[in-house]
Amino acid sequence: MEWILIISVLNVLFIVSAMYAERYNPQALVLWAVLMAAVPLAGFLLYLLFGQTFYSRWAFRRKRDFEAKEWEDTADYGGGLEGEALRISDALRRSCGGPAVGGNDVHYYSESEEFFGDLFSSMERAEKSILAEYYIVRKDDTGRKLMNILIGRAKAGLTVRLLVDEIGTRNLPRDLVRELRKAGGKVTTFHRTITLLLSAKKNNRNHRKIAVIDGQTVFVSGYNIGDEYLGKGKFGYWRDAAVRIRGPAADFYTRTVLQDWRYASREDMVCNESLYRGEKAGDVTVQLTCGGPDMPGTNSIHMQYVSIADACRRRIWITTPYLGPTEPLVYLLRLRALEGADVRIIIPDIGDHAFVYWGNRFSASRLMDAGVRVYEYHDGFIHAKTAVGDGCYCSVGSANMDPRSMNLNFECNAMVYSEEMAADMEKAFEKDLERCTPYTMEMYRRRNMVQRFKTFLSRFLADLL
Repeated sequence: MEWILIISVLNVLFIVSAMYAERYNPQALVLWAVLMAAVPLAGFLLYLLFGQTFYSRWAFRRKRDFEAKEWEDTADYGGGLEGEALRISDALRRSCGGPAVGGNDVHYYSESEEFFGDLFSSMERAEKSILAEYYIVRKDDTGRKLMNILIGRAKAGLTVRLLVDEIGTRNLPRDLVRELRKAGGKVTTFHRTITLLLSAKKNNRNHRKIAVIDGQTVFVSGYNIGDEYLGKGKFGYWRDAAVRIRGPAADFYTRTVLQDWRYASREDMVCNESLYRGEKAGDVTVQLTCGGPDMPGTNSIHMQYVSIADACRRRIWITTPYLGPTEPLVYLLRLRALEGADVRIIIPDIGDHAFVYWGNRFSASRLMDAGVRVYEYHDGFIHAKTAVGDGCYCSVGSANMDPRSMNLNFECNAMVYSEEMAADMEKAFEKDLERCTPYTMEMYRRRNMVQRFKTFLSRFLADLL
């Protein structure tokens, strides 16, 4: 009986510790507490292996505190915004985003060939530096093309850095990595996992997709680097989204990539004029928003989506491959629909992961009964992570509208205040609708018992992890 008491006391301590660690994520808190109560000790071991950890919280806090000092000199950037847009930009800046920066030129991409063509040609024309970070770089023709371009520019004497995620990118071409390093470029991985199962931070991935060329041009996207993102994979046509930004806003994406590089490689790069201070190129205001587990409670990605839903009264159009909005987002999207706003969401009609499909449909059901219209994209796979509201607020980047992107992963978006870009995004959205079928509450209610169990399991896993 004595050992039962000891185990019980230990399990209570473990539950309290985990609840404290997950205090910023109430859904995960409840689910982990229930699991640890149901399976003593083993539940806590599962939490250490698959949930957030105390060590990673400490490490991320150090990362956040160190980087915060580098944003103290940004108060002089003026975006020229007024009214509601100024209120949103100030809130995003205070939630660890960058300031709103005017003087930029932007271009929205909704087709893969155009995006990769411009990305690679911009890299080939680079004169000073190429800084890039991607979740996935495949060992295929597209991945090799990227590596060969970087090798060529490194041989020409440019500063070249490539940061990839350890989980997303498992098989970089080793011969090309060696050649890039020999040419003077550098490659490193984010959260290297010598022993993956025991890694304290394996569930916190760098999901960002950023490329900065000469400190002047930045590509922010949902695209990884690989043949499948050009429609050559099992899903066929690949619908994604990106934005090219030229101008002073590139400065803040440079800072972000360098901060991530320093965190991953421990190399403190010299921040000189060849890497910073993009020159004025247009009249569009752009704001960087970043999120990650180093920003609990102040995640500017979450704040960005909440701000758009809060500010827009006429129209909110969203595309996301993974739909799992937080409670504040569910409330605001339902409220806007009930008020008569045109709220629409496009999700895939297939899942690239086992539990995503039914998780998306469950989340859709929480919105549809209030009047939110949901559509399933059937012509290939839609991977775009976008939001456009009231013809002026535009969000493009790597962040899905789901728990992973708002709690666990490191993400990066662009908040663009532009009627012209909003019109381009709305035009692309309307074109997407031609490749969609409506998903309704009647369809959701017709699920059989097996499908209902899959729905439950999908939501449980999404909130747990």
